[in-house]
Amino acid sequence: MGKKAIFFIIEWIWRLSWVNCLWLLFSVPVITIIPSTFAMYSVMMQLVKGEEDIDILPAFLKAFKKYLIKSFPLGIPLALIGVFLYTDLMILKDQTENIMLMLRYSIMILTVLFMPIAFYSISVFVEYETSWYKALSLAFILVMKRPFMVLFIVCGIVGSFVLFLFSTGIGILFFGSLCALFTTKGVVSGLEKAQ
Repeated sequence: MGKKAIFFIIEWIWRLSWVNCLWLLFSVPVITIIPSTFAMYSVMMQLVKGEEDIDILPAFLKAFKKYLIKSFPLGIPLALIGVFLYTDLMILKDQTENIMLMLRYSIMILTVLFMPIAFYSISVFVEYETSWYKALSLAFILVMKRPFMVLFIVCGIVGSFVLFLFSTGIGILFFGSLCALFTTKGVVSGLEKAQ
């Protein structure tokens, strides 16, 4: 491996950890986790599209200010649906009756469909600065149109989550930014194919 490749890898590790640290820092008051997430996706979108010369801190701050209020119409429903699905899965995890097992598997399928749509909708919202319902509908179309890309993204997100669970120190440094990276790569790839 050449020096350029090693430099490229180290640079991306730095970018991912720096963006993730900013996301964690700006998410400390729990009320700001939604605008912080949108700001992280905004910075990742710029990096994925090849704007590698950006200064991450000013770009994150600018995006955070921009999405401080704008992100809530999409972010709150996504968060509520996610909490609802997670709560249902936790309630039904120990149920053994047939009807409850069918309900649990149905909710698992809904969760597997909801995750990529939720992540995609944030990327679409950031990229096109559209209304929340247009972002959700375009995200739904992208998810249904490219199932193998979605499978790759879900595997990346699950891999990030496993990294977070089993290697907590490294996982904390990379979990959010890796999810954003996989998702924005998928959205950019899907939008390029659509055009």
